[in-house]
Amino acid sequence: MPVKIRSYLPTALKLLLILIVVAGFAAYGYISTLPERADAQQTIVIGPERLAPGSEAGLRVVVQQAGGGQPVSDAQVKVSLQPQAGGQPLPLFAGTTDASGSLPLTFQVPAEAGGDYHLIIETESPNGTDRLERPVKVERDFRLLLSSDKPLYQPGQTIHLRALALDPFDLTPARQASIDFVVQDAKGNKVFRQSVPTSAYGIAAADFILADLVNQGDYKLSASLGNTTSERTVEIKPYVLPKFGVTVTTERSFYTPGQRVEGSVQADYFFGKPVAESQVRLVGLVYDVERVELVNLTGQTDAQGHYDFSFDLPGYLAGSGLDRGQAQFALEVTVIDQTEHAEQSSALVPVAAQPIVIEAVAESGSLRPGVENIVYILTAYPDGTPAQTDLQIGINPSTSSGYQNSPQKLTTNEFGLAELRVQPGDGETTLTIQASDERGFSAGRTIQFQTEAGSDHVLLRADRAAYAVGETMNLLALTALDSGSIYLDIVKEGQTLSTRSTPVQAGQADFAVDLSPDLYGTLELHAYKVLADGTLVRDTRIVVVDEPRDLAVTVAADKETYRPGETATLDFQTTAQADGSPVQTALGLAVVDESVFALQRQDPGFAKLYFLLEAELMEPFYQVKGFNLPTSSSDQSPPPELRQAQDTSIRAAWAAAPTSGLALQANSRPDADRHLAGHTRLRRPGRTQPPAGQRPATADQPGGE
Repeated sequence: MPVKIRSYLPTALKLLLILIVVAGFAAYGYISTLPERADAQQTIVIGPERLAPGSEAGLRVVVQQAGGGQPVSDAQVKVSLQPQAGGQPLPLFAGTTDASGSLPLTFQVPAEAGGDYHLIIETESPNGTDRLERPVKVERDFRLLLSSDKPLYQPGQTIHLRALALDPFDLTPARQASIDFVVQDAKGNKVFRQSVPTSAYGIAAADFILADLVNQGDYKLSASLGNTTSERTVEIKPYVLPKFGVTVTTERSFYTPGQRVEGSVQADYFFGKPVAESQVRLVGLVYDVERVELVNLTGQTDAQGHYDFSFDLPGYLAGSGLDRGQAQFALEVTVIDQTEHAEQSSALVPVAAQPIVIEAVAESGSLRPGVENIVYILTAYPDGTPAQTDLQIGINPSTSSGYQNSPQKLTTNEFGLAELRVQPGDGETTLTIQASDERGFSAGRTIQFQTEAGSDHVLLRADRAAYAVGETMNLLALTALDSGSIYLDIVKEGQTLSTRSTPVQAGQADFAVDLSPDLYGTLELHAYKVLADGTLVRDTRIVVVDEPRDLAVTVAADKETYRPGETATLDFQTTAQADGSPVQTALGLAVVDESVFALQRQDPGFAKLYFLLEAELMEPFYQVKGFNLPTSSSDQSPPPELRQAQDTSIRAAWAAAPTSGLALQANSRPDADRHLAGHTRLRRPGRTQPPAGQRPATADQPGGE
């Protein structure tokens, strides 16, 4: 037996050495050729960074061949959610890409989930495999609306505070959440703090009784829920409720320097009689570094409480802001009745350098070369009322890629709106606009627009700015290059609700979106193309979708008139406006002397818009006086021409509004390239790493954004 072992041992050693040498050459050859033999797959993921528990979310996965950008169909896609603290991943979705290499997927966010997670996307095809991880938060993002019963209080009175907390994503109330109420006095001292749990409707309330001796001035009221805070300011001072009201009017709504101002003052007691034969003092002033009085008139009301006045504006208003287009000339009026009681009122009179204000805004905020752009032109008078004008528009440069941008003549409609269509070239485009109306007013303005750089572009156009649930939203996406597909993601409060795609045909793609109830609120529409290297070119629009589920509130009192100290009994009925069916609701009620609002106004009915619109849309960049968000109720719908003007005005107003962008943008290729570069630098014995397609890829931001 020992003889046999010695005879076979040399042969076994030889075979082992040969295998080691072969394996070594194979490993060296594999490592040395990694840059040339990397997997040909590239995975791009576009989606949300925040998910609402219990909701349906969307995600876009695109698999294409690296370098050339050819789509990879039938690639396997798996999506899961793993707690960052550890634990088993939760499967969310599994499917395959279509012929365009894309997979628009939706999944249900677990209702019990909450906190920090990793969103894991795994793809596999004959071209390779990828695994991408992206941190996401699963949480509710509540918005707070703080209100008080009055804007003005006297020492010793009670401030009634009320907060409403809803998630604007789906209007879910913050139930049994703790809201912290804080009151700061005029010197910044915190004089009140109370934590109150919310009701099932997301409502919390608190009362703060002012002392008889307090610091007077502006008090800051605040309500906080987690990292969300809502604030408002009220004034604390002794006051006497006014006995009569004073109204100041001028015969024109705006003026230019040097013009004559004619107007009137009307004073009436709140119980209906005029303030007759009473003293009137009128002061006209502007504010430079300090208050500057330019007009001082005195007079007396007649038997009807009426007083007429006239004066000439100065030819120049120091510090007025006329170099920026418009100034404000203030009129302050004091009326003293026969009992020596005085009341004051004021009015602001616009004084403009030009009698017509011209605004122009590109539909995408900036111009996109290679496609036809709409530039909205708005003309208005300095008081904000629309001006119907004839326009002479010069365009420089006048041509772009064979598209003729010749000077144009347009007419704004009765709402002061016109649309200019232009196809810009690279660089800067300048519009020279001259406007004139039938009253002989004229004005001119030169406006420059920047043009986006790059060889390919996407421009998204919606047929409207505001919709109602149940309607169809029609979208048109234009692109400079007639190739590929246009992807559309619908995002609300940072979460993707819907994804879809359409091949580009003749340089455009059309989308028709039926607006279901889950698409309620402020929506960001992201249209984009994925280029061969995985970068994106995109455009974004903001639209608002209203749902006609408003409530009707009726109030019945047991008496029409009450004496001081009597008890009033009120009956409230809340019903659905659509069908009149009863609806159980939470009611907020404030009983305030109307004369308080003669001292300081407070606008009711703000809650719906507060939770419907994003904060940035509450104060649009451009606004035409008298235009409101179009109503969606069929019994209140405006005429078609007004609705169209409203939509055009809102599209112009929101063209430059900031958007959140595409939150999650992951590209597997940049990390794969870095990984391979590391292999070529580290060709050391004993150092081995898995093939490129079998290791995790970092979620890198694609370029070109």
